[in-house]
Amino acid sequence: MYLVIALAQVQAGSYAAQSTAIDAARTAARSPHAAAERGQELGGLHFADHGLEDARWTLELTCSADCSRAGSHVTAVVEARIPIPGVPRIWSDAQIPGITVRSQHTDVVAPWEE
Repeated sequence: MYLVIALAQVQAGSYAAQSTAIDAARTAARSPHAAAERGQELGGLHFADHGLEDARWTLELTCSADCSRAGSHVTAVVEARIPIPGVPRIWSDAQIPGITVRSQHTDVVAPWEE
């Protein structure tokens, strides 16, 4: 039973990381000036929706060229440390026992419409 719970926690983390990467890349492709801040907000929502408020995660946005130029590629990379329930903190309080998941998504910057 414990294995099922642990795997479900990791799967939820994978879903949250993938959703964050997709939404952050799409946001950056359509609104590059607010992408980093909006990506952090979206990530917080996705991880909270999956019950992973304690997960430590990072978001990195990179562009193949100028992020505001139509046709350039925006890549969002999310790396998260998913806490595993029931595993004691052996090394220290700073180290949360868990598994690291990584997800990335690339989107194309849309042409500006006025």
